[in-house]
Amino acid sequence: MNFDPESYTITIRKEECYGEILYVGRVAEFPNINAFEETFEAARALILDAIQTLKKIAVETQADFPAPYPAPSDEFSGRVTLRLPRSLHAKVSRIAAQDDVSVNQFLVTAIASYVGEADGISRVVSAAVSLIENVVSNAMTNVVTTVATHWRTAQFIKNSVTPSIVSQPYDLSGQLYLTCPATT
Repeated sequence: MNFDPESYTITIRKEECYGEILYVGRVAEFPNINAFEETFEAARALILDAIQTLKKIAVETQADFPAPYPAPSDEFSGRVTLRLPRSLHAKVSRIAAQDDVSVNQFLVTAIASYVGEADGISRVVSAAVSLIENVVSNAMTNVVTTVATHWRTAQFIKNSVTPSIVSQPYDLSGQLYLTCPATT
């Protein structure tokens, strides 16, 4: 079966965020993905791109990738009877009240977060973070190497004044020089 990012459960709603009206895109299978854009089309495009990028990272890192949820059917009504020990019920009620949400909403959010993590999304996100860290690290190494190559001929001149930091380089008869603090 071919990979189709549009087969995932995508919602895009117009919401107020930090005083702005934005289109917010979310993916039920990936609770950590959100897109905040000024147009519906931009939010949709960003969500689809995020799904495709996560899939690419999962393939490259050989990580499991969550399948789309099955299409809703009459088999599932959305109602579940849940029995909790009294102590857990009390704890859930306190936390929900602190968050100013209903017990039902708290439990739905908790279950959705757990299911999202259990589906392997945390491994995919971790792999993405690792990949980004490698890219940034390589970029920083290249910058340091480039700077070191260009400053190889730099010489340090001891100044009689002690600056708080090393000053900007200056040119003196074709050589680059950095001033450095005088030692006492």
